[in-house]
Parts: sequence; C-alpha cells; structure tokens
Amino acid sequence: AANPTLAAAIAAVPAVGAAIPGAGGEGGGGSTFPADVEAEANSYFQRLYSGQHTVEQTVDMLTRFRGSQNTRERDIFGCMVHNLFDEYRFFPKYPEKELRITAVLFGRLINHQLVVSMTLGVALRCVLDALRKPFGNKMFAFGSEALEQFKQRLPEWPQYCQHLAQVPQVPQAHPDLAQLLGAAAEQRGLSQLGQNE
Repeated sequence: AANPTLAAAIAAVPAVGAAIPGAGGEGGGGSTFPADVEAEANSYFQRLYSGQHTVEQTVDMLTRFRGSQNTRERDIFGCMVHNLFDEYRFFPKYPEKELRITAVLFGRLINHQLVVSMTLGVALRCVLDALRKPFGNKMFAFGSEALEQFKQRLPEWPQYCQHLAQVPQVPQAHPDLAQLLGAAAEQRGLSQLGQNE
C-alpha cells in the first residue's frame, strides 16, 4: 500500500528510500511492499506486542533478515523498519506498555546498527524530538527509553551529544549521561576552537 508519510520523507530526503529496501527511493513515488510481506511483518510486530517474542528475539531476527541471502527476508526487514518509522507519528496514541516496547526496539535498532546512514539520522532525530517534549510526557518517556538502549554509542556522535546536552530534561532523566554529554559538547567546542586558529 502507498504510504504518504514515508513518501514525503523520501521526497525530502531521497536517501531514506534508498536505505530501506522496498521503499522505492525515487523521491515521492511512495512505498510498496507486497501484501504478504506486509502481513508477515505485521505478524512479527503482533508477536512482539503480545509477548510471544521478546525485543531481543525480534532484534536477532531483524539482524538475520537484514543480512539474509533471501530476498523475502530482506524485504520483511525493510518493511518492519519502514512501518516502525511510519508509525512514529502515532506513538503518542500508543498505550504505555506498547510504547515502551516500541522505544526499546527503536533504540536497539540504533544500538545494533540496523539503521545506518540517512535512516540512522532520521532515527536519531526522532529520539531527539521526543526528548524535547516536556518531562513526564509519553513521547519524552519514549525518547528516554530509546536513548537508554543506545547510550553506549553516544561517543560516536559528539554533535548529537551537543544537541542532547541542550535539552534541560535529558540530564535530569539520565544523570549518568550528564558527564558524557558535557564532555562531548566541550570536545566539540575545543575542536571548533582549533579550527578557528
């Protein structure tokens, strides 16, 4: 089925479509997955949310599918990632349990490098946008839980750490990250200072 949200994202950032198999990276062409791939991808989400599968099992499966020689498995991987990003706009309406599961999955996709390049940038931006919501807001909780899943990768992204450090409620929610975020922001400031000399 055509997906207007992803189509808009692909139009704005064509590399997003190229980074997600089956998403039709032609900028605005929409995304289509065969109905049976959509159904199977949705069945994996259903198993996750019903407790039949854990987040760990789902991430392991997605890791296998991403590197699979089987085109169908790669398509299911692409469809699941695509659906997760497409659902982002509906996350505020999710019940708390499902939103927490989704946050853990979202963060672990980042942590396990299952989203890369422009798709990684979109994922990180989603987490940052959620963290900019008021402390106690459902979306802040989503961003906070997702961040918890990939915090060990933060040193790879000093500029992202600088953005996180500018959100007052992040150090409040993650006191363990305050030093890392401050150091990353300071390091970025020092490197910029060195470039100006």
